[in-house]
Amino acid sequence: MKLGDSLIVGLSAELSGRAPAASYARVEPPTYTPHRSKQEVTGQTMKVMARAPWAMLVICVSVALLFGAGVRAVRAEGAPAPEVVRIWPGAAPGTEDWTGPEVDHPISLPGQPPLHMVSNITVPTLTVFRPAPGKANGTAVIVCPGGGFQFLAMTHEGEMVAHWLVDRGITAFVLKYRVRQLGPLLYPNDIRHHPENFDKFARSFEPGRQLAVIDGIQAMHYLRANAAKYGIAANRIGFMGFSAGALTTMGVVLDSAPADRPNFAAPIYGAMQDKAPPKDGPPLFIAATQDDNAVLVSKSLEIFSKWNAADLPAELHVYDRGGHGFGMLKHGLPVDDWTVAFEAWLKTHGWAGSASHLQASR
Repeated sequence: MKLGDSLIVGLSAELSGRAPAASYARVEPPTYTPHRSKQEVTGQTMKVMARAPWAMLVICVSVALLFGAGVRAVRAEGAPAPEVVRIWPGAAPGTEDWTGPEVDHPISLPGQPPLHMVSNITVPTLTVFRPAPGKANGTAVIVCPGGGFQFLAMTHEGEMVAHWLVDRGITAFVLKYRVRQLGPLLYPNDIRHHPENFDKFARSFEPGRQLAVIDGIQAMHYLRANAAKYGIAANRIGFMGFSAGALTTMGVVLDSAPADRPNFAAPIYGAMQDKAPPKDGPPLFIAATQDDNAVLVSKSLEIFSKWNAADLPAELHVYDRGGHGFGMLKHGLPVDDWTVAFEAWLKTHGWAGSASHLQASR
């Protein structure tokens, strides 16, 4: 079975409510040349181990449950393509020998446009989505799709999120961070009832998480340095992510220097390292579902608990149903309105609203 085919198999299994009996589902992907290197980035030495069995965070689970309102097309036919910028001045550090074109694995569902799952990202970029002239309020958000550090869910956890932000005057930047299909495709079954499997699961994709965090911090650095170019305020840059992108979001918050730290962040069905929050940690908006069977809801509760214990602002929304990977898709459930709560939170903090809310850049 090809790796791309396994996505469709996973969709069918979730749609029918079936789950494999084994503790782990395993599909062998195409073989790539093993790669191992060390590269110092922003004062840290990061080891990139391509032999590691990077796991996939059940990319397709909730996509299969989709019903209700249709998915808005990412770009209207004939509309100009968004601007794409590279975040590194040269080759991304630590993976200089990664080659090959990006590969798109579209998932087709009845009555819906394709949901694009992109793999083999070797050149990290930001795709720029700008509000209509006169509508930008100076706020920017970097959007980090999920995909288990092997794929990027570019549609419902990336570009659709960017369009939603743009409609509210926020300039959006969708981050394509480095991901690659390496090692066996592994994900634990029924994590909700076997939470002991999650830590093993997390260790398997740790090399990919580290690369993603490096790219996320560099994206923050790039935007702060080029804030005037994009008409944004350097002290109004947020970072949000979904699943693996939420793990990346929290890594950026925890591991970046203060100059590169987001002003606010939104980890959606994510988790964080076993670290204390920074003293001046940013406000967080957290959303998750109780029936998430890929990233335990308790991981979102832990994020909130750590921020609360440190007297840092955080808002948590937990929905009983919606599964993993709901993103911007509609399920006909209360979780569909998580963006309503998110918008209210953004407005409360002054990051969404009219252009008159623009604050001076630091």
